[in-house]
This record gives sequence, structure tokens and C-alpha cells, in this order.
Amino acid sequence: MTGTEAEAALRAALARLGYRGPGIAVPDQVEDAEDWLFETLSGLTRTMVQEAEAATRRTTPRRFGKHRPTIDDNYSRQTWIEAHERLMGHLRRDWGARLHHHYREMLARYPLTPRERANARRLDLSCFGLREDD
Repeated sequence: MTGTEAEAALRAALARLGYRGPGIAVPDQVEDAEDWLFETLSGLTRTMVQEAEAATRRTTPRRFGKHRPTIDDNYSRQTWIEAHERLMGHLRRDWGARLHHHYREMLARYPLTPRERANARRLDLSCFGLREDD
């Protein structure tokens, strides 16, 4: 994959997700355009699902300031990890599988807490073009 092909693939993936954020520049020199594309989209989609996960949390009243999610507000890594795998799999099946393998290794080293397992939920990713059965 050339840099030009990577740029076209990036634009197509962002359009498929309905991404309306700032543009992402493709470097002039990319040693492995395929890997660069995966890493770039993985970082972007991780941010997207983590923001979606935070928006679904219950918030607790604060003494000062706004109500906003915190780690204590029914947070679960499993929620955004599963959503991240689905979102990347929506772009390319092998990318979802690659992330699934990565997260299984991470969770083997750093398992979910009992609280995280209890708080796990499935995010609605329809705003990114996914149907429930995807």
C-alpha cells in the first residue's frame, strides 16, 4: 500500500464512521502504510468509543462543578474494549480480530475487577454506522 492508497483508505474509513473531526495528515514517508493506517484508525476509534462509554455512565453529584463521569461511575474497561473491537471490525474484519487478540493478552495480565465485570454493558454504536447485529 502506497502513501496515496493509505490516504484514500483513511478517508474512506473516516467517511464510513461518519467522522467529522479534524483531518488527519498522512506523513510523506510511511514505511508500512498498512500498519500506519491500522494504528492511526485504532487510536482514533479508541478515543471515539471511550467518549461514547463515558457518555453512558451514571454520574454522581459533585459538591462543586458539573456532574461528570468518573472511574467510580459504573466504569468498565470491558465496555469500551468490546466496542473498540466491534468498531475496528466494522472497518476491516482482520483489524477487529487483531484488537481482540491484543485485548485478550492485556486482560490476561491485567484482569477486569469484579466491579468492572458487573458494570460491563454493550454500547450502541449506531452513530458510527454499525447495526446492532454487526
